[in-house]
Amino acid sequence: MRDPDRSVGMKIGLLDHMGYGNLGDAAIQEVVIANIKKRLPNAQLVGFSFVPDDTVKRHGIPCYPIRSWFPTLNGNRNAAPGKTKLSSTLKSALKKSRPIRALAKPVLDFAREVAFLARSYRALRNLDLLIISGGGQLGELWRGPWAHPYTIFKFSLLTKLAGKKLYFLDVGAGPLKHPLSKFFVRWALRFANYRSFRDNDSQELVRSLGVKEETHVYPDPVYALEFQQFLRSASHGNSIPVVGLNPIGFCDPRLWPRKDEAVYQEYLEKIAQFSTWLVEQGYSLRVFTTEISVDRHVIEDLKGLLSSRLSSPELVRQIFGSASENVKNVLLEMAEFDFIVTSKFHGIIFSHLLRKPVIALSYHKKMDVAMQAVGQGRFCADVERFDLTWLTRAFHSLVEESQGIRSGFAAAVEANATKLSQQFDCLFLPGRL
Repeated sequence: MRDPDRSVGMKIGLLDHMGYGNLGDAAIQEVVIANIKKRLPNAQLVGFSFVPDDTVKRHGIPCYPIRSWFPTLNGNRNAAPGKTKLSSTLKSALKKSRPIRALAKPVLDFAREVAFLARSYRALRNLDLLIISGGGQLGELWRGPWAHPYTIFKFSLLTKLAGKKLYFLDVGAGPLKHPLSKFFVRWALRFANYRSFRDNDSQELVRSLGVKEETHVYPDPVYALEFQQFLRSASHGNSIPVVGLNPIGFCDPRLWPRKDEAVYQEYLEKIAQFSTWLVEQGYSLRVFTTEISVDRHVIEDLKGLLSSRLSSPELVRQIFGSASENVKNVLLEMAEFDFIVTSKFHGIIFSHLLRKPVIALSYHKKMDVAMQAVGQGRFCADVERFDLTWLTRAFHSLVEESQGIRSGFAAAVEANATKLSQQFDCLFLPGRL
């Protein structure tokens, strides 16, 4: 237990696989930063992220990389700063001989990782607390056990070795199929001083891994986002209802972990048919994204299909605007919509905040849970198995029930924000750390 006066100069690290354009992750960090500063205004905050340049620019805090290599804002790939004598020697040898290159590469990679771990350990020793937050930190969906699970494990272990506190804050867990992923996640959580999850399913999953330490369940942190200014922006004054459509590159072989061109094309075709139907029904359609890095290809592909099916090039230009680059802009954009159809988890949460009736096309159980938690499970369907008949019928029902849905969202958001405020009080009021 810290003395209240000693809490003033705390140094707190915030770790997330953030930085590549996921505005849900960005919103989570905005919430965490705002709520720490509210309770510990003089605390020093430091980021640990996938793209440090983006974190510095977006959140205004210094930042370290979470991997020995990392992309930059311009898309280049950088090695983490610092070299070892061994790595320099090996690099010279690699340039001279293909056999040596084949033998030496694993050694070079190992040397680079060891050097990275040493630098990360030094950074963690300067902290009082490391917080790991963000939705999918405990999952292997993207690139298996040596991506997210290993990163979380190594920083948890290093924090423990440094003798510092470690909090897991409202994280999501799963999918976790590989034995190594389960090992990494189980021990990362055992090293922690505090563990909370964004839903009961995540908590039950980690319990099944053998984590017996105390855990908690709280809503996704984005429910604590300051959003009132965006509600005031919601009256667009148009007589034509606006539908916001948020597609995802599900099974797109260019970037999705499961690569299945036929499934992707089927999803794309159904979204194109639904888009055309909305226009024919007299709705104004707007395509938007909460994560342009994942959505860019599907948006371009959808634009190509609609350009061939809609008679007006001007109409197509209106449907496809510029992608929002930050949380404020995407909320301002979504505030102009009357109804939303999304394939993204935080597309759902943002819709709840803004009181927007929403249909979810779910690629992950977390999306089903988010819709069921506000009594809207009937407006959620599997992204791979929904059909156009269901989608159009669900949309008709969404429109008919919109007033009650908005009222339900308002009550749910208020309740979730209250729970999160209580959690932040328990964790970060002076004297609690």
